[in-house]
Amino acid sequence: METKTPERLRDWMEPAHPAVVKLYDDLTAIYRIIREEAQQRLDAAFDGVSRKIGYVVATTLPVVIELGEGGEGVKIMMGADHLRGTLFEVAITEALGDLQFKGLAEGRYQIYVLWYDALRLKLRADWMEPAHFGVDQLGVTAGIRPAASRPEVREPAHWFNSGWALTVEEAVLISAIDVVYPELGLGCQIAASRQAQRQMIRPEVKEPAHTHPTRMEEGR
Repeated sequence: METKTPERLRDWMEPAHPAVVKLYDDLTAIYRIIREEAQQRLDAAFDGVSRKIGYVVATTLPVVIELGEGGEGVKIMMGADHLRGTLFEVAITEALGDLQFKGLAEGRYQIYVLWYDALRLKLRADWMEPAHFGVDQLGVTAGIRPAASRPEVREPAHWFNSGWALTVEEAVLISAIDVVYPELGLGCQIAASRQAQRQMIRPEVKEPAHTHPTRMEEGR
């Protein structure tokens, strides 16, 4: 039987591999379950932790959902080492702890949970923390060099960076979020942001950005 490619996947991959379509369907189902059954608890969890800390740390957090055969044996954990053992781990896992994912394929799903109440008030290209600032992984201004940020703990702000190539898994995840949370306009915002950056950076005006400082001094 021919596998039909979802419309949202056709623009970036034609034809989509059946495994990609299956991942898309599973992620969409997971986000629908989360939004319908746990979104209010998630919003309360984000808000509660932010109040305890004294400021907003993040509006999205990486989470890993491990499902056993038939969607049984659900295990939920934070998707980054620096978040384990924190207030966020306690609050987020508690908010998602009683969800059932029966019928979904066995596997490990890496997603981002959203603080919807905060995001819907901030529908600009900087709506996912940290965005466009010199911040550490927790969103705290600290002047940390980019090299200090490990790939596995990046927030989705890198989706808006035209210099960052999206993986197939990220593209599918973005599509799933866009379906379940259409009012956030995530896909359109990402596309517009990346396109604007490409137009701003023209190849003929790179000089002297790549010149090494010491060589500039030697050339005096």
